[in-house]
Amino acid sequence: MPTLLVFLKYPTPGKVKTRLAAHIGDQRAADLYREWIGLVLAQVQPLRASVRVVGFFDGGTQKDFAAWDSLVEQWLPQPESNLGYRLRAGFEFAHSGGGPVAAIGTDCLEVDAALLQTAFDILKDKDAVFGPALDGGYYLVGTARPLVGFFDGIPWSSHTTLDAHLSSCRKHNWSFGLLPARSDIDTWEDWLAYCDGKVDRP
Repeated sequence: MPTLLVFLKYPTPGKVKTRLAAHIGDQRAADLYREWIGLVLAQVQPLRASVRVVGFFDGGTQKDFAAWDSLVEQWLPQPESNLGYRLRAGFEFAHSGGGPVAAIGTDCLEVDAALLQTAFDILKDKDAVFGPALDGGYYLVGTARPLVGFFDGIPWSSHTTLDAHLSSCRKHNWSFGLLPARSDIDTWEDWLAYCDGKVDRP
């Protein structure tokens, strides 16, 4: 069965969306992020008949995430390390259950069930799939099967993250597909752009 890993942090003021908080304050940023968790999880619900949704959490205990229990099949704590290690750990866990795996965060509010289904459809024919973010990273990454070294040597949180990962795929002869580009929300300007343009976004 396919697995969707949803990376999320507990919305503690001062611990989440710090670049956004620099403009609107820690509490307001945390409140917005809490709303985004609920929104993203709600938007993936149509997939749950055929996809296992796992909340891959950080910044709290599983009990802290109880408000969203009904929106996931299970919770899995993230290990303490860099993003590459956490991705690798999450994918190893998910692939152990069989089927393709995709991961998203809770910063891109334009991710919905239709887009995710497209990602899993791509994984029927490709080794990997990426959802390019406009900042040079990606809002989604997925693999059809375990790929040894897939998350190694990638410059995380960089404007070259996606390009570097695609280069790695080419080096290892891993085929990949790309989803439409979307925006992450990291700053106040990102949030305003989303609010202004979400209705007309394709």
